[in-house]
Amino acid sequence: MTEVAEVKDKGLVLRGDTDEKHTLENLNRFLSVVGAQDDRAMVLSLATFIEDTLGRLLIAYFRDCKATKELVEGFSAPLGTFGSRTKAAYSFGLVTEAQYKDMEILRKVRNQFAHNWEGVSLTRNDIQALIGQLSGYTVDHKEIKGGNREKMLGTLSTCCMELQIFLGRLINKKAEKAPDVSHRLTTIKPTEPGVRRYVD
Repeated sequence: MTEVAEVKDKGLVLRGDTDEKHTLENLNRFLSVVGAQDDRAMVLSLATFIEDTLGRLLIAYFRDCKATKELVEGFSAPLGTFGSRTKAAYSFGLVTEAQYKDMEILRKVRNQFAHNWEGVSLTRNDIQALIGQLSGYTVDHKEIKGGNREKMLGTLSTCCMELQIFLGRLINKKAEKAPDVSHRLTTIKPTEPGVRRYVD
């Protein structure tokens, strides 16, 4: 079972920030539940957790307004699905290419489990091939030992941790929100040339 709180002892992510410690404690609780689930429940839980986190990440990054909430939340919201949120997060530079690819693989594996009621397992050839494409990235850069289940849980739990930490930093104003690049045409010179604004 993956324990993300181990990283605080190594100083790789946490540097005494209580909010981030709280985030890791919550993640460890989530991962202890997920680690005990069968394959189907594990895949669906990881996908649901990341989909939810991506939605909150987009809301935290975008302008704080009704339009943002309508874009991300609610029935038929354009960014209301796992796939659309993953693509949006990558397009806006909120996740790395490796994170994006790992989440896309999770989405494809999740779809296999969600849309088939029998004959789906992590050992099925097509699902094994997808899991084989996961980055296997961990914060401490150690190889994930074990089979398909361990590789999926290890890779995606690292992704969960990174997204949650980034979300917390956006909320706590320790990371930059979307830059406000909007402008109006005017004949009056700007009073603060070159000042970069961020959306409220």
